[in-house]
Amino acid sequence: MQIDMHTHVLALAADPEFSVEYGREGSLCIYRSAGAVPAHRMPTEDEWEESGFSRKGWPIIGGAESMRDHPGFDKIVLLSVSPQWLDGRLIGTVDPTGISGVEGPPHPEKCNDYIAGLVRQDPETLVGFASVNPAYQGPEAAVEELTRAVHELGLSGVKLYPMYQHWSPDDRELAFPVYQCALDLGIPVMFHQAGSTRIDASLGLGRPALLDDVGREFRDLVVIIAHMGIPWQDEALFLLTKHPNFYGELSYLIAALSPRELFSFLHKAEPFFVPLEKLFFGSDYPGFLYDPVVLRDKLLTLNDHAEPLGLDPIPRHKLEGIMGDHAAAVLGW
Repeated sequence: MQIDMHTHVLALAADPEFSVEYGREGSLCIYRSAGAVPAHRMPTEDEWEESGFSRKGWPIIGGAESMRDHPGFDKIVLLSVSPQWLDGRLIGTVDPTGISGVEGPPHPEKCNDYIAGLVRQDPETLVGFASVNPAYQGPEAAVEELTRAVHELGLSGVKLYPMYQHWSPDDRELAFPVYQCALDLGIPVMFHQAGSTRIDASLGLGRPALLDDVGREFRDLVVIIAHMGIPWQDEALFLLTKHPNFYGELSYLIAALSPRELFSFLHKAEPFFVPLEKLFFGSDYPGFLYDPVVLRDKLLTLNDHAEPLGLDPIPRHKLEGIMGDHAAAVLGW
């Protein structure tokens, strides 16, 4: 089985102008590193256009487009983004073109409805994860929304974004009620506990170690660390060592590391006492560096680098397991 545990769809705002500016801010470092825009000053509009990041933006991605771009995958996890304030604007997953079938004007408070609408179009392939923000309207409202998203909308997990929404995952009053709700609902919790290229995101709230109290308090809760905690991947890896129900998802990291670096990272997991069965494939699609087919091929050919590095190859069944069987076994898919 092949599963992409980390994909995004739709948009974060109905205003295409905002989407372009938001996208350019987050992608500036990537374009600079590629030499596509100047590194010593902000790009001009003409330079942005020449780089390929046109003011026309990017097409809206729905379930059909995601499946088109995931040939050979059995399941694709669509992640919701819950409402948050950014520079006075409320953002979150919205559907500006109506492809989800959810009626009414686009609004981030419908984020989970939009994901559920896409999942209904192909429930055998598409898996929806809800999102809630306990700092938006308080933990009681977040618990109520998460319960609705699972019981009424049929979503299968929850994705949380502490560093973007400026709350700490170890906040017992704000965050712990959400974890208890997820545990009661029997769903996994995925955290963005990793770095971010967004200027407004708080790196201090992204450290994987902030999940330690979550694992200590909620020992039966399935926790998935998105992006394997990059740039703190060893910190994230040790959380998987310590907590029996913690798992790691490889998006972003799998694209950022060279094949040899990725091979070496996976090779050291078991000496860290982390079985590779605790690692899941994710792409962060549809980012332009995050082609799921390219990243799948990268993972499955890592053993090409075993001999040059003087290391034993990783058993083929374990690499194939990272591609989906591990997640399916943990999540009952």
